[in-house]
Amino acid sequence: MEKIMKIEMIEDFMTQNKLSKTKFCKICKISVSTLNKILNNQTNVGIVALFKICRVMKIEICNLFY
Repeated sequence: MEKIMKIEMIEDFMTQNKLSKTKFCKICKISVSTLNKILNNQTNVGIVALFKICRVMKIEICNLFY
């Protein structure tokens, strides 16, 4: 499967900020299952969740994609 999202950006952000999946999800206001779908490169992730993640990471959504 071709990678379309830069999931390593999310993982790096969590590592650099010492955030567990649970804590990151609380900050982003998304569910852990949604984050797991994103990190496992599943394609059925809502755009709203991605915007929430980008808002917390202070990046543009286009920066999350190859």
